[in-house]
Amino acid sequence: MPQGSSFSFLYDTTEEFMSVMALFLEAGLQNKELCVWAVSGQIAMEEGEKFLRERGIDVDKYLESGQLIITPCTECYFAGKESASPSIPGAWESMYNVALSEGYDGLRVADKFTIAGEDAWKNFVGFAKKGMEIVRGKHIVGMSGFLKEARTGQELLDIIGMHDGTVILRNGRWTLLQSSTYCKPFLKEKSFQDDMLENIWTGVWAVDRNDNIVYFNKGMESISGLPKTEVLGKKLVKFIPRQVNGEELSFAELFEIAKESLQSKSYDVFPFIKPDGQFIYHSGVLLPLIDEDGTYGGMMGTIGKVYEQNISHKLLRDKVRSIEKLEDIYKKSPVVAVLWSAESGWPVEFISENITQFGYMPEDFTSGRLVFEDIIHPDDLDMVKKDVSQLEIEGRIYFAKEYRLLTRSGEARWVTERSYLLRDEKSGPAYYQGILIDVSDRKKAEEAALEAEKKYHLIFKNSPLGIFHFDENGIITHCNEKYLEIIGLEKKEDIIGFNMVTTVTDENMRKAVDAVLSRKTGHFEGEYHTAVSGITVSIKGHFSPNISEDGKYLGGIGIFEDISGRKKAEEALRLDESRLETLLQLSRITNKTLKEIADFVQEEAVRLTQSKMGYLAFLNEEGNVLTIYSWSKNVMIDCDVEEKKFDYLLESTGLWGEAVRQKRPIIINDYLAPDPLKKGYPSGHIKMKRYMSVPILDSGKVVGVAGVGNKKSPYDQADVRQLTLLMEGMWQIIEQKKIDETLRKYAGELAQVNSELYKANVELSAANEELKSLDRMKDEFLSNVSHEFKTPLTSIQGYSQLISDGTLGSVNDQQKKAVDTVIRNSERLRKLVDSLLYISRAQAGKLTYSFSMVPITSIIDNSIQDLALQAEKKNIIFEKNLEENLPLIRGDRDKLVDVLVNLLDNAIKFTPTGGKVEVGASVDNGKIHVYVSDSGIGIPADKIPNLFGRFYQVDSSIRRRYGGTGLGLYICKMIVEDHKGKIWVESEEGKGSTFHVLLPLE
Repeated sequence: MPQGSSFSFLYDTTEEFMSVMALFLEAGLQNKELCVWAVSGQIAMEEGEKFLRERGIDVDKYLESGQLIITPCTECYFAGKESASPSIPGAWESMYNVALSEGYDGLRVADKFTIAGEDAWKNFVGFAKKGMEIVRGKHIVGMSGFLKEARTGQELLDIIGMHDGTVILRNGRWTLLQSSTYCKPFLKEKSFQDDMLENIWTGVWAVDRNDNIVYFNKGMESISGLPKTEVLGKKLVKFIPRQVNGEELSFAELFEIAKESLQSKSYDVFPFIKPDGQFIYHSGVLLPLIDEDGTYGGMMGTIGKVYEQNISHKLLRDKVRSIEKLEDIYKKSPVVAVLWSAESGWPVEFISENITQFGYMPEDFTSGRLVFEDIIHPDDLDMVKKDVSQLEIEGRIYFAKEYRLLTRSGEARWVTERSYLLRDEKSGPAYYQGILIDVSDRKKAEEAALEAEKKYHLIFKNSPLGIFHFDENGIITHCNEKYLEIIGLEKKEDIIGFNMVTTVTDENMRKAVDAVLSRKTGHFEGEYHTAVSGITVSIKGHFSPNISEDGKYLGGIGIFEDISGRKKAEEALRLDESRLETLLQLSRITNKTLKEIADFVQEEAVRLTQSKMGYLAFLNEEGNVLTIYSWSKNVMIDCDVEEKKFDYLLESTGLWGEAVRQKRPIIINDYLAPDPLKKGYPSGHIKMKRYMSVPILDSGKVVGVAGVGNKKSPYDQADVRQLTLLMEGMWQIIEQKKIDETLRKYAGELAQVNSELYKANVELSAANEELKSLDRMKDEFLSNVSHEFKTPLTSIQGYSQLISDGTLGSVNDQQKKAVDTVIRNSERLRKLVDSLLYISRAQAGKLTYSFSMVPITSIIDNSIQDLALQAEKKNIIFEKNLEENLPLIRGDRDKLVDVLVNLLDNAIKFTPTGGKVEVGASVDNGKIHVYVSDSGIGIPADKIPNLFGRFYQVDSSIRRRYGGTGLGLYICKMIVEDHKGKIWVESEEGKGSTFHVLLPLE
């Protein structure tokens, strides 16, 4: 920005204000200018400093050096008619003198004014002009910010006019609009005359003879919002929408008149559509360009903003108001107004702001980034293209179509388009002007209605109920397949046209039909004999009247449900209830004799299966003779067989023994039909029509057979179920009676045994108490003996060591050998005594631990060192495998050493000469894992479970090879478990053993 200038900028948000101020001040700091920011309003000094820091400016450096001054402005507020204070312009001049005296290249001032009221604005304008006079001719650059929404249209014009330039946010970028008063810097340039048209405020454009735009100055860029690069070389008509107004000439028509007459033409009001879809209203002049030969060579046009023109006639005002009103209606309406060019892809010349309901902005289309074809659903695009082409070919002008658009998020929305075709001078298609209306909700409702109709049809067709319709006269008009199935028909033609009024004979059904014909509901349930098919079926029927919205009776709807299955289920349920009642009664007659129980069950079997006769027979233990145990009463009366038998050889029986032989139910529903299983029955026997028998089973073994006969209807599996369950209940009772008799038999014997057991238990308790006393005496004895052994043993070891070392005099080899034997056996005795004392203290509850954080590595090293001499004597190699940087554990150091020494001592003891013992430690899932592994003799698998028991030894014979008390591993287990740890062994006989210890870290 040149010095000696005053600029303004218009902003919408505080964020925008702060961003521009930061850029303005940063440029001054870099140009070595003294920068002053007069903050006011809602912005505090601290907030301003913080924002500059966030922009990367070294605020503290510049404040300290004095190049940056941030100060509150108490006089930046204008209100009422009071004159403005002259102190601010005076302060600028003083600051300027200071800047020059301190060696700065100039002064840069940033401020923001608050002006309240029309009178205050006039005062501010006067104040601003005085400020301009101070700025002129000095190295001063001023920048004042104004909130756009706080200023009227006229005040915005005043701001632009009074400053050398105005910064505005356009298309997402800050743009400097230069005032016409700012042209003076160009006067010094030689190219001023060439650039004059380029930089004047008035918009100037020009086209060649083919109407291609060849010139587009900065004024046009500012007015139209279109960059020059997007305009040059393109047809003028692309940027000038056609007017459709029967009363006035359109711009295109006026253009053609000027072109043909080669005379200039002016126009008053013309709506020019910017990329954002907003209307800007212009007046201007068309100037035809004439070649040297006097022919048309192109057209130049000038455009000025309306408020820059002296147009005061009523036409402008009325037209502007009407267009603004129309624009406002479109903004508030869901209807989207669109102007398409009749070119490939349908480029959009204008689209109203409410296109945002589809997720787009108007500039997405007017900028050329999208054409209308881009948002038509791919599945509908060919259809729309075809219809549009047909419209253009047939010469029609009105177009109406429903299709889908894609929103920015990809959602498909239904729209209806209503538009008409505008043709050019040659009657070719030029533009489509029309509206789009979102009809997605209506489409969804239509689709829902169609889907509902499909569902109703699907329900009608596939319903498990029979559905039919009859008219007001009772004539059946429609029915589904299930209705045909229920009444026993195959074709709809056999029932359509059937008159329910004249042909229904069932009285209850007739009442239900009469009810619905009287506009009431009707119901029927029971056996229905159909007059059409002649079958009888159990049905449940509901009838409802069909009445239109205007109250007219249209007929009725009937719904039939086949309840035959339900009736059978109800009958089966009734029989089940009867069987349960029978079983309940059966459970209550346990005091009856077996014969009384069998007779009761046999009579109930006949009743439950709705039979006329029945019997019950049992099979002997050998399984070869059936004995009739119970006959139904009528059999004994009606049967005329002489010399009635009760025992029958199974192999000689006919059909009634087949259930026993096959171990399954037998059903014969036509007894007179030939059957190879039948062997006939004797003269005088009751005549058989139907027969059923079931085996009586006890754990899969046949123990009897129950038979019934002569049921009216055929026997089925339900009868088998009834009879089988009844026989199972009977047999359980019979078995229970047998068990009860057995229990009573052995009850006396059990009482005697219990008496003897009680006496034995008393004696055993006394013996157990005596054993406990002896065990306590043993523990006390061991404790006392151990303490008594300790003192003399210490003396024995001490003096023996003195003799062995030669302290008490020289000894020969034989004497030394004898003394070493004493020392070795006294050491064994010491270990035994220590173990016994440890056990004694543990059992007495006197064992104490001293826990601390200790290193496991030093415990292992100390244990190995204690046994190094013992290992060396057997030429056994020690190997350590310790993980690096093992953590400390919480434990009793001495007792953990006892554990390791015990395990290492065992490993050395049971490893042959020249063997190897390995000790390892690592972290395992938050715990320390220590192991001792040897290449010794191993442990038999059957000995391992008892290995950690007290006084347990693998070889407990009197001639065992290895010594020991059997307490070492027991003590190890106690110490490890007191440390909340775990110890175990893995071993294979002949290959060695590995003892594992797992200890928590804390």
